[in-house]
Amino acid sequence: MAIRLIRYMLASSMVVLLLAAVYISFLVHKRQALFEEVSQYNVAFSASQGVNEFLRFRKELFEALLAEKSAASVQKARLRYEIFLNRLSLFTSGDFHTFVLEEPHRQRVIERASETMKEVEPLIAEDGDISRAIALTETLEADLTGLVSEANSYGGQAVARDQRQLYVLHWQFTAITILLVLCGFGLFALNSWQTRLLEATRRSLAASNEDLQRTGAQLVTSNIRLAEQNRLFETALDNMTHGLAMFDPSGHLIVSNRRMADLFGLSFDEAERGTSLETLAQRMKEAGTCSAHDARLLFSRQEQNPLIATIAGGRIVMVSHKPMDSGGWISTFEDITESYSAQMKVSHMARHDALTDLPNRVLLRERLAEALAADSRRGRFTSIMCIDLDNFKKINDAYGHPFGDKLLCEAARRLQTACRGGDTVSRVGGDEFIVVHGNLAHPDQAAALAGRLVGALLEVYNIDGREVLAGGSVGIAIGGGDLYEVDVLLRNADLALYEAKHAGGGSYAFYNEAMSARMERKSEIESLLLAGPFDDQFELAYQPITNLNTGNVARVEALLRWKDTAACSATPQEIVKVAEETGIILSLGEWVLNEACIFAAGLDDDICIAVNLSPVQFERSNIVETVQDALHRSGLSSNRLHLEITESLLLDDNAEVRTDLQILRRMGVRISLDDFGTGYSSLSYLKKFTVDQIKIDKVFIEEIGINRDHNAIVASIITMASSLGMTTVAEGVETTEQLQILRGAGCDEVQGYLLSKPLPGPALIDYLAGVKDGVLARIMQH
Repeated sequence: MAIRLIRYMLASSMVVLLLAAVYISFLVHKRQALFEEVSQYNVAFSASQGVNEFLRFRKELFEALLAEKSAASVQKARLRYEIFLNRLSLFTSGDFHTFVLEEPHRQRVIERASETMKEVEPLIAEDGDISRAIALTETLEADLTGLVSEANSYGGQAVARDQRQLYVLHWQFTAITILLVLCGFGLFALNSWQTRLLEATRRSLAASNEDLQRTGAQLVTSNIRLAEQNRLFETALDNMTHGLAMFDPSGHLIVSNRRMADLFGLSFDEAERGTSLETLAQRMKEAGTCSAHDARLLFSRQEQNPLIATIAGGRIVMVSHKPMDSGGWISTFEDITESYSAQMKVSHMARHDALTDLPNRVLLRERLAEALAADSRRGRFTSIMCIDLDNFKKINDAYGHPFGDKLLCEAARRLQTACRGGDTVSRVGGDEFIVVHGNLAHPDQAAALAGRLVGALLEVYNIDGREVLAGGSVGIAIGGGDLYEVDVLLRNADLALYEAKHAGGGSYAFYNEAMSARMERKSEIESLLLAGPFDDQFELAYQPITNLNTGNVARVEALLRWKDTAACSATPQEIVKVAEETGIILSLGEWVLNEACIFAAGLDDDICIAVNLSPVQFERSNIVETVQDALHRSGLSSNRLHLEITESLLLDDNAEVRTDLQILRRMGVRISLDDFGTGYSSLSYLKKFTVDQIKIDKVFIEEIGINRDHNAIVASIITMASSLGMTTVAEGVETTEQLQILRGAGCDEVQGYLLSKPLPGPALIDYLAGVKDGVLARIMQH
């Protein structure tokens, strides 16, 4: 009866499938008819409407011209212009845009139409040139008409293509439907075959029953063998290195081994078969292994798998639970005390600084991410502070690494003392620390901690009986609002630290967008500096320096300039600053020195060359050897070379710098102290570091004659230099009044735009040829 019902159901299903196929085929034919009625108008209609609007626009232009550009006619033409422009914008979207992209000449028609309409727009006005607008649009008529023709053809082809695809789809669907019907008949046949198989299976089962009876006799023998296997199993179980306990669904012990009993301080009888979980827990409590509650956790099925637990004697046990199909479970226990301790030590070392035991960069990033997430949920702010010890390198070099390590440990202790309990203090390398200070109601609250940190680091360190001052700078970035990215905040804090150190150290600075802009600017300049050979990127300009006693050019100063100023707007000061920070100044300074010496060798013997040197060139290169090589290559006499240094080079009272300057002076090279008066001007520098000349900064020169103080300062510098046997040069002289005051004060030489701006090499040679009779005489004539 059931089989007959299945056959009726299969037949009914096939009928339904046939009816569904007929109905779907009807829907496909109906959709095809609708497609034929609608699709042919899309692209062609858009093209026709665009051309119609263009012709209407042209008509309004002619009418405006005939109406002598009356306001009403111009307004109508402007309206038609806007309508056509709107139509033209539709050509770059939807199906029409696809049609245009198929052929390059169609794209050119649309582009030419757009460009022409841009030219026409200013001409459509009462004072516009309507005639020119008509002339400009005349050539578009044929192009747009051709585009309409192609659009009609395109639409027809698209319809034909889609119709063919629909016919193919229809026949494919029909074939699939027929296949489904055939499958139905196949299922019907399989059902019949199944019935025959069931009957055969029944007969086979009867035969198998007889076999089972024979097998029963064999089971008796097998039981004997199984008893022997059980004995061997118990022996193996008791000799396992892991403890094992098997429980039934009700929580009673089925199997356990001696290792489990020994591990938890029980006798083997106390863990006998049938013992309940509660009894086992109570016995472990009495044995002093752990509390009954902890014992239940050890033996009960847990979601946390494996479970690490500590029991009596400080032993650490790893517990694993595996469920059984019967509803019970198996628990295994491994004593991992030694391996776990070693693993914890390795894990701690991987996430902490070996010297200070502070979190390292790995753990810092984790805690920073956690703090940011927590503060984001609370609507609070997180501050990240990058800290750098200001004088650590000098102290480390002076007293050695062991001394420096002790200083770092003391600095770490001070930072931890200054911070709250929930803050993270980490050491990320060298003398750099990072503090995560979260849960702030307002970003300004970070300033209080930053002040404490700076103050703590400024205190005197007493290391091995020596007192030193290190100090520290702090850069602060604030996470909150939309900014919670770890890497971005760390970078921002690092930029703020750079600003704090650049400001002199011993202070803190908050990050702002201008810092990123300056860093991007620095990166841009650095990329340009590394883009190619210096000969391709730079050239030297030369500004004359005039002797006030003779009235002639005594020397020219070599100044660095970009060849292609359009490629980079950076000033020479910016270029030098970035070059110094990146170390590029070593090669760039050597190139400038060589180029300047080669150029000067071609000038008259009575004209010297002045070249600026960076403090970095003294600190990180053999400057004496560099100067000797430049003089040797160029053939320039050493007494024609003036090297200009800044006061910052003299600040550290470096013995090596003093020696280098003395060697250069003995060679015949003259030393000038540039920008005197703006930095750390001190008579002690002039006493320790003998120089030949002082250059008075233009800051003082530009206000002499106006500011009495500046007059007095300039006169004092000139008098002081003269008493010390040094000559003076005034920079930035731009007026004859300034020139006369300086001359009257006894200044030796002047430099500035009044005499000449910096000139390229060929222009300088022409300039020198034109002032043979004296620069001052020429100026006074004018």
